[in-house]
Formats: sequence, C-alpha cells, structure tokens
Amino acid sequence: MTEVELWQSGVQTWGDFMAADSITSRVDRQRGYLKSLISESQEKLEEKNARYFNSCLSSRDMWRLYADFRTNAAFLDIETTGLSPDTSHITMVGILDSEGYSAFVYDENLDDLREAMKKYDLVVTFNGTSFDLPYVEHYFGRMFQDMAHIDLRFALKRAGYSGGLKAIESLLNVGRPTSLTALTGYDAITLWRQWRRGDHRARETLIRYNAEDVASLPALAEIAYNRLSERLPVDCAPLAPLHRHNIDLPYDEDVIEQIVATRRPSWFVA
Repeated sequence: MTEVELWQSGVQTWGDFMAADSITSRVDRQRGYLKSLISESQEKLEEKNARYFNSCLSSRDMWRLYADFRTNAAFLDIETTGLSPDTSHITMVGILDSEGYSAFVYDENLDDLREAMKKYDLVVTFNGTSFDLPYVEHYFGRMFQDMAHIDLRFALKRAGYSGGLKAIESLLNVGRPTSLTALTGYDAITLWRQWRRGDHRARETLIRYNAEDVASLPALAEIAYNRLSERLPVDCAPLAPLHRHNIDLPYDEDVIEQIVATRRPSWFVA
C-alpha cells in the first residue's frame, strides 16, 4: 500500500495508524511490524535524531525533515579556487545556524570544520549534493554520509523554482545588498587571489559574499517546505519564519566595482 493510498483511507498521521481498528487486509497482515516501526520513529523524533530519518527517507522527500530539525540545522556554502577538488581547493566554508554566521577559512581555521559539524542534526545547502558536500569530503574525508541533508536546488525545483541561487532569490524577493548581487562564483576566486596578495578589503568582501549565500537559505527552505506541503492531501501547518540573523559584516563596494568592470567571461557563475 502506498503512502497516498494510506492518506486516502483516512490515515494521515502515525496516531491515526496506531488508533485504526483496520485499514486494509494487506496492511493489517503487517500491522505488528508497522506499529513497531512507527513506535521507533516516534522515539527517534522525540530524540531529534535526524540521522535515523536520513536512512528512512529518499533524497526526494528529505525536505519533510525541515520543520522538525531546522532549529539545529547548518546552512552551508563553500567557496573554492575552481570546480574540481582534484585541481583546486576550498578557500572557505560558511555556516549559518541558530547562533549566527561562522566562517572557516583556508590557512586559518578551516580544519575546525569537522568538529564544528558534529553538533548539527541537519545540513541544508543549495546544490550541495553535486558540489559543496563532495568537495568538503574530498578535503576532510567522509563527513556527511549519515547526516540528513536537504539540497534546496532540488526541493525548490520540485516546488516550481528553477535556476541558480541568485536567480531564485530575485524571483522570490529573498535578497542581499544590491552591489553583492553582481558577484559570481568566479568573482569569489578573484577576491581570494586579491586577498592572498594582501588586499584586506577583498577578504572582507569574500566573507560577506559567502555569508549572503547562506543567509538566504532559511527563507528559501521555508518557501520550499510550505509549497511542497501544500501539495500533500493532508493537513500541514505552514512554517512561520525563523529568526533572521542580520549579516552585518563589512564589504567594499569599490572592490566589487573593480572586479565587475575587469571580469572576463566565464563558465563559473555559481
């Protein structure tokens, strides 16, 4: 019996299943086993054990975890010197959580990232399945294999929003300061190179650029969750917005203007 068939039979929650005298003959034959699974799932949810549900849900349905685990989620984005971890390296990793934003920077504190990630139940990215998480694991070894992961690129696409992060931000009015919208992933490489040559303004601007990437993820996750929940034939209360942390980090508009003016055409536009 499929999930949709259960919903159509009037079973919309675990409690409905446990309380029902009978559902269908096929389900009733497995009733004892299914009740034990539900009891275990209820215990794991009370324990806030997202890793348990990571093994139960397909990547397509991972968005459903967001409502229950978002308060202990790491919203993650990386900057690199190129697309391939075989020939390039991570310059920084940004994490936004309920406490605020943290930057883990190459040759400074990047090696602290592994320990920092241990406290989270859930990691949320945009295109992290293809890029961010494999890149990080190339550097650190396996870190995310058991961690629940919501990739908003795919959740938002299912909700009807396609394109890159900045295009979707613009479409949904989830924004960043106007001058920072002009920067691309390729420009982040240029900022890194200028920083390594001693330009502290480029350092500040790169970190702020990364911070803005992760700052939009909670709002986008809420939109994806609410849109996808609306399509289910069950009652799902819409998520209220989480507290929004102000990203009040410095950046230099002159640096941005110079980079944009001298930019070469590039395929690297993430």
